[in-house]
Amino acid sequence: MGGWSIGVPVMRLEGKVAVITGAGQRRGETIGNGRAAAVLFAREGAKLLLANRSTGSLEETRDLLRKEGFDAECVIADISNEDDCAALVNTAVSKFGRIDILHNNVGIGGPDGDTVKIERRAWDNIFNVNLTGAMQISKHVLPIMRSQRSGSITHVSSVAAIASYPLIAYKTSKAALHEFVRWLAFENAPHNIRCNVLMLGLIDTPMAIEGYHEATGTPRDTLRKQRDANVPMGRMGTAWETAKVAVFLASDEASYITGAVIPVDGGVHARVG
Repeated sequence: MGGWSIGVPVMRLEGKVAVITGAGQRRGETIGNGRAAAVLFAREGAKLLLANRSTGSLEETRDLLRKEGFDAECVIADISNEDDCAALVNTAVSKFGRIDILHNNVGIGGPDGDTVKIERRAWDNIFNVNLTGAMQISKHVLPIMRSQRSGSITHVSSVAAIASYPLIAYKTSKAALHEFVRWLAFENAPHNIRCNVLMLGLIDTPMAIEGYHEATGTPRDTLRKQRDANVPMGRMGTAWETAKVAVFLASDEASYITGAVIPVDGGVHARVG
């Protein structure tokens, strides 16, 4: 837990207030990125406000935290709805008085692929969540952070943004997210607010494995072997590995890092870059 100082463990997020969106997950055999981030942020001392579109999975995350002796405020919110974003921020400030960290783990895919076949509704839905949602939650968090003269914003993206995956709407929304966050970093650096992208590769999460399994009928073990084979390191990552980098970016250890796209992908970006 945390770092060390003269033999004493130091919690890297102690006293900080963190808002984590996408803190629930679908059911599956492994832990998802949002839930793992919530657990590690709590272990590092952060006070948490967790948001998710569905109640059940969000409560499961809070139950997991409580088993470890932690707790969190929970809010049902859809970041593609600006009123939800405003209410989420207001709840955090009302409860904790400040917001030090925004970790936006929300992202969706959908019917996607051949540009000739993609439906406008699917395109709009993906962009409304992955890009417009990221803008809206940032828009409402930033005034709080500017008034504090400090803050850290991390948006979660995907290596699909730079790789040749047949996911035209998804990859385009994530590539646009990178540029949006670079602008956020430039715009808000004078306010001492850091803004970065966590670009994830092939991670063994329920969203990835269960989603493909349900869509294609491919056995889970077969999917894992296929995905492992596409990673230079020879294996998928875990949500615990992504959460460790999220903690670092949110902590004062990353105090001079802003506008960065940090790949956590086992080397996939090096192959396609």
